[in-house]
Amino acid sequence: MARYEERDESYDLLNQYLQEIAKIPRLTPEREKELGRRVQQNDKSALEELVKANLRFVVSYAKRYRNAHVLFLDLINEGNIGLIHAAKKYDPDKNVKFITYAVWWIRQAILHALSEQAGAFRLPPKRANLMYRLEKAIATAMTEGNHIPTPDELAQSLGVTVKEIQTLLRANTDNYSLNAELDEGSHTELGDVIEQTTIPSAEVEMQDQSRREELLAHMSELSPKERLVLSLRHGVSDNVPKSIRELADFLNRTVENVTGVLESAKRKVCAQLDINESELAVLVLYTNPNPKAWPHYWYELDDRKDSVTPDIAKDRMPFLQNLRQQGSVQLAIDSLTLEEKTIVKLRYGILQDDELTLRDIGEILGLSRERVRQIESRAEAKCRRSVRRER
Repeated sequence: MARYEERDESYDLLNQYLQEIAKIPRLTPEREKELGRRVQQNDKSALEELVKANLRFVVSYAKRYRNAHVLFLDLINEGNIGLIHAAKKYDPDKNVKFITYAVWWIRQAILHALSEQAGAFRLPPKRANLMYRLEKAIATAMTEGNHIPTPDELAQSLGVTVKEIQTLLRANTDNYSLNAELDEGSHTELGDVIEQTTIPSAEVEMQDQSRREELLAHMSELSPKERLVLSLRHGVSDNVPKSIRELADFLNRTVENVTGVLESAKRKVCAQLDINESELAVLVLYTNPNPKAWPHYWYELDDRKDSVTPDIAKDRMPFLQNLRQQGSVQLAIDSLTLEEKTIVKLRYGILQDDELTLRDIGEILGLSRERVRQIESRAEAKCRRSVRRER
């Protein structure tokens, strides 16, 4: 009902608009070129006069694309936007009538409106134009031929494949709001009877978290290298930032080697995002799901540089917030080498959900693939024994 009222109001506005633009005098070719040259010199009054004199053509052209999905007045408004763009770019010295040049801009603007507003999802402009032609062909067949055309007939009429016609027909089906009431008695909405399968239920999330915490408890009994292999292999981590010494012990490397790789990785990310090391730490730790990660990194680890601090200048916060919303830090870290990426993630405790192959783990730890497999098997056996012991 609201849609019909909207159309009635639009009809009144359209009549008023048509009466107003009918009073605007037409331009002679000489006046048109004169205005075009003044528009090139950024004369706003000339632009206004040139556009107003051609508003009638926009209405005439928009009639070709009238349909049930977009209000006619909206099509006119979009066409007027195209007309304004054309007036700004028109070159009168090309010896082409203004409206001949402007029609392309008007058409593109109208097709853009059809593709953006004609349905629940956006169609490319070419497909939106084809959709319009399809609807017109169906209407013509029903009024002149007194029958509903088949996909084969439509394909032949429009010069496209039957598959394209079938795809557009499916896309052109009616859309229903999830808030639409199924009946007046119970006021049940459509969304109430549709099963939600994309977001896990709270029960499932609690079960997953419980299993994760149980697994981490069993993994805590393993040796550092066994725990690291399982973490890298299955993406299961306690999300606790690690000290340089811990990283060196895990990876069977010297402190100097780990420090060099870590510093190199941080420099790359900071240079790519135009941030400093303190801002990098703040942004990365924000993504860590462990609430203890922040205080552990800033107040318990004793191997940070004195210049690295959680206190960020206020004028930098909007920029950092934008990076956070875009996920820029994660993308920058993922672009590092496997070695750099792993050490950075271990450092800040953000290893969760990363799963590596045995070959990758061997490359990081400097071990053969078979040796990594042995460590993994031993670690898994210990975890299984721990589980049986509890039961």
